Amino acid sequence: MNRLERWCRLRLSKHPRLRALASEVRRRVMPSRWGALASQHWDDRVGDVEAGRQRGWLDWPLVEEEHIRLQISGDPQVYYLQYFFDQHVEERPVGRILSLGCGGGNLERALVEIGVAQRVDGFDVSPESIRLANQLASEAGLGDRLHYEVVDIDQIELPTGAYDVVIAKMALHHLENLEHIYQQVQACLKPGGVLMINEFVGPSRFQWTDLQLQLMNEVLQVLPEKARKAAPFLRVLRPELEDMITLDPSESVRSAEVIPVLEQYFEIIDFKPYGGTLLHILLSHVMPGFDLEDEKDLSILRLMFLYERTLIEHEVLPSDFAFLVARPRTDSA
Repeated sequence: MNRLERWCRLRLSKHPRLRALASEVRRRVMPSRWGALASQHWDDRVGDVEAGRQRGWLDWPLVEEEHIRLQISGDPQVYYLQYFFDQHVEERPVGRILSLGCGGGNLERALVEIGVAQRVDGFDVSPESIRLANQLASEAGLGDRLHYEVVDIDQIELPTGAYDVVIAKMALHHLENLEHIYQQVQACLKPGGVLMINEFVGPSRFQWTDLQLQLMNEVLQVLPEKARKAAPFLRVLRPELEDMITLDPSESVRSAEVIPVLEQYFEIIDFKPYGGTLLHILLSHVMPGFDLEDEKDLSILRLMFLYERTLIEHEVLPSDFAFLVARPRTDSA
């Protein structure tokens, strides 16, 4: 049994309520309202994300270099994009790349700046994100090679055989119509083209398992006081469905199904789970309470990395985040 099969077995066995939960979300939020609500949410926050004022667990260099890169590339100096193009794209720069859920455009600018793409198309449901992406591309002198467009990706229609590579970075867990999206991506890839995903694939609507909650809270309670005080909560709780929809109607709507549905249309050729099952929520809140120049604080964080990796390697927990590369199946419906 390979890593992907083990991930699926553990994920599905731990989350029997997720499909019913996703159906309930789809019933309670009408499709006509979905795109507008999600668009407004991202219009309001994209500026803070691009400016680095809003930071999640993935945005800290220590976490990226000492935890995530080691699990994707095996080298703290090699990040996921470099690993992907080195391992899966023979000729560079490629002619045309599609980025789904581009936000303010930092990924697309990076693709051109590192010399792996001649042209990148970026689509997002948020008009403010697209406005900012175009502005930043122009300021960087890349406006002629980056094309951005406001698109409801849940309803997207893509040209056949137009793209060498499709990338979805932290986008698919915000999308509802996975079957349609995968069919469109499958058709839009040129022969030999691949899909690269870097995603949250954990419990839909953040409906953490009892074991996740128990372990997150046990770790939280033994952290230094200054780190605990950085968090806006005393305990991690499983969010209410109504609260999730109010905060962000697109958040992790079908995240637990991202990989199972993908496998109906694509063959996964590279799969690198990299954790976040405990650290996603904890580090997103407690990192400001750590002094990254203090060896004691660094040691605590590295022990947290090791703790999560060990639990996942021994299949006590599944991984809530994953990097993967896939190519279209020839036998899909």
